[in-house]
Amino acid sequence: MANEGGMVMSTFYYDNQKLQKLVLFNAVLLSLVIFAGNICPEHMGFISSIAVLCLISFSASLYVVVFPQRLALIDEEGIKIDHNAKLKWEEIAKAEHKKVKGCMNREIITLSVKDGVKYRRRFMQHLSKHSPYGEFSIPLYAMTEDDKKAVVQELSKYIKIAD
Repeated sequence: MANEGGMVMSTFYYDNQKLQKLVLFNAVLLSLVIFAGNICPEHMGFISSIAVLCLISFSASLYVVVFPQRLALIDEEGIKIDHNAKLKWEEIAKAEHKKVKGCMNREIITLSVKDGVKYRRRFMQHLSKHSPYGEFSIPLYAMTEDDKKAVVQELSKYIKIAD
């Protein structure tokens, strides 16, 4: 699709079905905590604090289902991942397609910027700077299979993705 300036843009979103499962999980968890509060009223202070945390998690997961969250916006100038600053194609040193190990193998594409390039980083980017995910990564595991293929194809137009 094109924007007002005539520039071609591709927008990709998080997989809504996976997010709906998260809402269901949070609803079940909240229900179990409320049930536990009814069974053990002597621990109501502790259970109430856990219930508040579960309610916040449920509300946040419901929000991202109702209001779809943009994962990546790709155009001829560069790429904008989530709500981060836009990376320009000429400022990207390399792109790697890899699987991050841990509890699960998660498929991602990491983008590394060239030395000397400065970007305003968000809090999560500072936290993940030295993690396997890196500061700029596209979580392919959070997309539908069709979107996963489309985002790799779209990125390949502008940068070489190493395996």
